[in-house]
Amino acid sequence: MINELEKGAWLVVVEENSRSATPIEPDFPELDAALYDVKEEMLKVMREKAEMRPSSVRMSDKEIKAWEAYKKTMGEDIPTFFEYASLYEIAEAGCRVIHERAKATKKKFRSKPKKKTNSILELEV
Repeated sequence: MINELEKGAWLVVVEENSRSATPIEPDFPELDAALYDVKEEMLKVMREKAEMRPSSVRMSDKEIKAWEAYKKTMGEDIPTFFEYASLYEIAEAGCRVIHERAKATKKKFRSKPKKKTNSILELEV
């Protein structure tokens, strides 16, 4: 696996039955490692919450008629017509927001010029 990685910085995680390599930014290795764990935990919870269950809301007669007409018109195309983002895409988007905010914060602090002080008098010059 290591030989197949492209040039760059990588977070490599080796577990009992799996191995993964995720590209990271060298300025944020701790953040990227933490986000990896957060993303895995988010995915675990989202998978549990996304399990199919009986609906608690009953469709109205009008909705049932509209749905039946739609199925009649669309035929077998219904399953491919509706699509949600995958749980991974949702978790990745959340982690990307955190990462971008961390980068913006770091950039903001880097761009401020440091004031020089005279160590003897402790005056700003």
